[in-house]
Amino acid sequence: MRIDNFKERAGRFSTGFTLVELMVTIGIIALLLAVSAPLLESFRAKARKAKCISHLRTIHSGLLGYTTDKGHWPQMEEDRFDFDENEFFEFWVTVTEPYGVSRDTWVCPSDKKLEYLPKRERDKYIGSYVTTRFDDKAQTPFRWNQPWVMERGNFHGKGSHMLLPDGSVHDTSNPFYGR
Repeated sequence: MRIDNFKERAGRFSTGFTLVELMVTIGIIALLLAVSAPLLESFRAKARKAKCISHLRTIHSGLLGYTTDKGHWPQMEEDRFDFDENEFFEFWVTVTEPYGVSRDTWVCPSDKKLEYLPKRERDKYIGSYVTTRFDDKAQTPFRWNQPWVMERGNFHGKGSHMLLPDGSVHDTSNPFYGR
């Protein structure tokens, strides 16, 4: 008899969630999503900026390796000024690849141009950063506090990033902070 009495009492209280409880739960979840969505985009933007800075430092290492190995800054053909954008970036990718700089490293993850390219052309796009032209003297790239590489656009909202000879990365809104 005791077991039947327990089953009878348990059946009365196991009715599930009420409509009000479900609506309150859904409302709380919707509120949490609404609050967290802008934060998520902020975190993504910071991650893209960190990856961009990492790319610039990798390019610095590649250029430094080349300069140390060859005794001069990489030089494009001096008598040609008709390089198109793809030839320009292809030169820099080819020169720095042996020093650990991949093709993907030359593209900023925040570069908006990639969003507008068809998927088949995205692999061909190879340049968010523009290098400085130096002469063939070994110490010229180190002599002045002139950027080695700059982003070709304001991808992160505080001016273009620029890579300085010491490997530091600053934006153009405050280019030589602390120097």
